[in-house]
Amino acid sequence: MIKLDIKTILPYLVLIGTMLITWGMWSERLNAVEKKADTVSQMQQDIAVIKSKIIQMDDKMAWIEEFLIKTTDF
Repeated sequence: MIKLDIKTILPYLVLIGTMLITWGMWSERLNAVEKKADTVSQMQQDIAVIKSKIIQMDDKMAWIEEFLIKTTDF
């Protein structure tokens, strides 16, 4: 039978504890990066929608300008 005392077990407990803490920190960092990537992706989608709306507005303004030029009597 193997005799285990605190001096033998303690370094392994510290090593396991350190590994668990490191794992937790990396998990939190990865979660933060994923959240930031999702936010950036959402911002890109919002920008694309805004850009398309501006193009639509520009087309409408061009039509209105053309209509006003044709219908205005000088």
